[in-house]
Amino acid sequence: MLEPIENTWSWIKADWREHPLRFTVEVICWLDSMATATIVAATVPNLPYHLLYPLWIGGTLLYAWCAWSRGSFGMLATFLMIATIDTVGWLRIICH
Repeated sequence: MLEPIENTWSWIKADWREHPLRFTVEVICWLDSMATATIVAATVPNLPYHLLYPLWIGGTLLYAWCAWSRGSFGMLATFLMIATIDTVGWLRIICH
């Protein structure tokens, strides 16, 4: 019953030992995602895009670095594309 928890904990410790900086950045990105989602949920329908876009874009760029450091092309491409799309959206708001 506890084996899945023990396996997960072992995997987390191994990930930390392999690359502590990346692990820390991924935790920061996770917190960034949770903060963004919480702000969206709390401010609908009047979202503070000037706060949310930079927060989200920064997180996706950090996630892209994490993906690159893991050697994951799919994740890297995904996070770079998300950052690009959201940067265009943010610039459209700024210029509007």
